Amino acid sequence: MPSAFVENICLSFLLDAQNEDGGWGFHVRSKSRAEPAAWALLALLECASTQAHEDAASRAFHFLGVAQLPDGSWPCSPELREGSWVTSLVCLALLGRNEFSGNVVRGLDWLCQELPGETRLLRRLIRSFAARRSVTDQNESYFGWSWTTGTASWVEPTAYAIIVMRGTPAELLPKAARRRLRVGEAMLYDRMCPAGGWNCGNPMVYGVPGEPQVSSTAWALLALREHPERPEVQKSLHWLQENLKTIQSPVSLALALIAMNAHGRRDAALADSLQTMYEKNDFPWSVPEVAWTALALCDTQNWLEQKPNRNESAKRTDD
Repeated sequence: MPSAFVENICLSFLLDAQNEDGGWGFHVRSKSRAEPAAWALLALLECASTQAHEDAASRAFHFLGVAQLPDGSWPCSPELREGSWVTSLVCLALLGRNEFSGNVVRGLDWLCQELPGETRLLRRLIRSFAARRSVTDQNESYFGWSWTTGTASWVEPTAYAIIVMRGTPAELLPKAARRRLRVGEAMLYDRMCPAGGWNCGNPMVYGVPGEPQVSSTAWALLALREHPERPEVQKSLHWLQENLKTIQSPVSLALALIAMNAHGRRDAALADSLQTMYEKNDFPWSVPEVAWTALALCDTQNWLEQKPNRNESAKRTDD
């Protein structure tokens, strides 16, 4: 059962914020989009305890299912006809539901085929000529996923793609998934800041160490949670632990707690601090933020675990 705070505050907010089409916008009464809908659905699935929660989740599944584009991706906004990084989040939300296994397979195919701009021949040639004058200190042969199709890799969209692929049963993964996971994880390790932790992309610029950010660090740690023994992971967990009590934003604190929980470092005092921030009620609430808070305060971490596939017809036949 979820805590009283999660049920009465977080889930109640999400129920009230759901639109008639079954989706959510970033804020109450804003237009439904795939990103906030995926996060709200994940929170409901993790913490649901009433029929109202289950009914809202059912409507959300329908909203996300029909929003998929013909190429298997999901757009950031319903009026767009081009897929985006949000495909990772929607696949994560749909995992484990037999009737949506086909949607997940098509979404993962798109993710594995979607290459960032730095993999293109012209970009590689330009990079090779400019290598001696590079302002950043990173291995450009590693790549992950981008925010916008055809642009450079960034830490957070790469982390989202890795998280969903790690949670997908092997029989649903495309052939290319193993290599994309290996190269994407290598990119994350390479992009870690010298002090531990991550920022949005560059660990060094003109020889100056990059400043880690809580949100990027949290997502990278979630993506790399299967490698707790790696020194990069331990160093970044230490950085996050050292900076927890300086966090003033409920968004950052929720993400930090999710990452620490996933690595077995729960902190009841900080969970209480997060609830206190909401009780002050002096900031506008957003749907992803409330969903992250529910996930941070929930006793379980099922949304990060691999979901078994019980739909035999959805198994891949390209292996």
